[in-house]
Amino acid sequence: MGFEAAAAYIVLVFLISWVYTQWFHPASGNPKRLPFPPGPQPRFLVGNLQDLPTGGREWDGYAALAQKFKSDIIYLRVLGTSILSINSFHVANELLNQRGAVWSDRPRLPMIKELMGWDWNLVVQSYNEGFASHRRIVQQHFQPGVVAEQYRPVMKLEVKVLLQNLLFAPTRFSDHLKRMAGAIIMMVTYGHRVRTDNDPFIQLAEDVRRTSEETPGAALVDTMPILKYLPSCGRLPFLLVKEQLAAGKAVHSMVSSLLENESRPKDGSDEELIKNCGGVVYSAGADTTATALTNFFFGYGFAVFPISKIRGKLPYLSAILKETLRWKAVIPLGVPHCTTEADEYNGWHIPAKTTVLPNISAMLHDPKVYADPEQFNPDRFIAQGTEDAAPDPARATFGFGRRICPGRYFAEDSIWIAISNILHVFSIKGPDGGIKKNDVQWSSGLVSIPSVFSCDIQPRFEGAEQLVREDS
Repeated sequence: MGFEAAAAYIVLVFLISWVYTQWFHPASGNPKRLPFPPGPQPRFLVGNLQDLPTGGREWDGYAALAQKFKSDIIYLRVLGTSILSINSFHVANELLNQRGAVWSDRPRLPMIKELMGWDWNLVVQSYNEGFASHRRIVQQHFQPGVVAEQYRPVMKLEVKVLLQNLLFAPTRFSDHLKRMAGAIIMMVTYGHRVRTDNDPFIQLAEDVRRTSEETPGAALVDTMPILKYLPSCGRLPFLLVKEQLAAGKAVHSMVSSLLENESRPKDGSDEELIKNCGGVVYSAGADTTATALTNFFFGYGFAVFPISKIRGKLPYLSAILKETLRWKAVIPLGVPHCTTEADEYNGWHIPAKTTVLPNISAMLHDPKVYADPEQFNPDRFIAQGTEDAAPDPARATFGFGRRICPGRYFAEDSIWIAISNILHVFSIKGPDGGIKKNDVQWSSGLVSIPSVFSCDIQPRFEGAEQLVREDS
């Protein structure tokens, strides 16, 4: 047999084997021969490739499939990859919270981890990529007590800068929010004070955002690896801290405290771990906070409820914060989970290595839980009469189980401080003309970012302008 014939034979055997394992689903791992969860009928060879929601607002596509098949979970098989979409909090709680030992790994994600080189990032790390050691470090630096004592002064300082920027250039509110969020993260993580809009590390944060526009797990490359190459962003701020420590000029920060820890290895073998932890806080924190606050400007500006409600009423401010997190999920499809082994749920078989998409947007827009979910309405979180307030969206917004966001206390604090100060000083309204509410679109990346829109931002009361100026 010649070389070409032998090669063709090997390819044929491989193809037959692949078709058998992926199409006919043999009983290995499914001894009870249980059915798979509801979902579209797979097609020969490609499975449910044509059924995979793509082209924008994928979270709505998965929610539509759930409605079509009258099931909170939807199962798809795409080119050998099992995908499970969870579309209700009830199921997410049962599987991702209560069965975390099996449902908390991360899938392979070749686009973001292999091609973009982000396997260092705690957010997407699987158990065998150092997840436990990375999370331990990040979590200990973002406990509620640490946030309150060490980080709130930084938040308050940068919110003052935000108020001044809103006063002098209100039309650029989106840029000001990005600057504020990036400045807080830079100071907390690396001890670097952002002093201008052109700060290179703020630009780096924007570069990080651009490299993560494809939702992990939804990109075709995550089912067919090695389709294209995208370079990863560098983590230059780490080098800045090392230089400042060597010169005796370092400002206290998460990274500087880790590098100065007397118990760390003398050979510096933990530097990569420290660099990774700083990088994940920096890359994850700035973009999500700025996006949540941009959603607040849009939702609040176009909402219809009496502005006088918020004056002197902290419970209502808390309701506004909750509605901001609920109304537009910053990470609408969540970060994919992966099952470590086969499992059974509700009489269905869930294969091992299934990519699990927690549809956070669907959970936070469930009409059975949140009445009229498309409306920005903080009243839903204020108990009225004998009716209970709607459940706190934080139970889904920040993820689930062992993968819940370790920076959730930091995120809620920074957003709360920003919103409370903004609404104390400014009124926010949608424009009288020009762009309409339905003209704004949200991107389909991991972080869902709204398109450009305008708001009318004015000082709320006589003396507000002077108050902001005096605080400078």
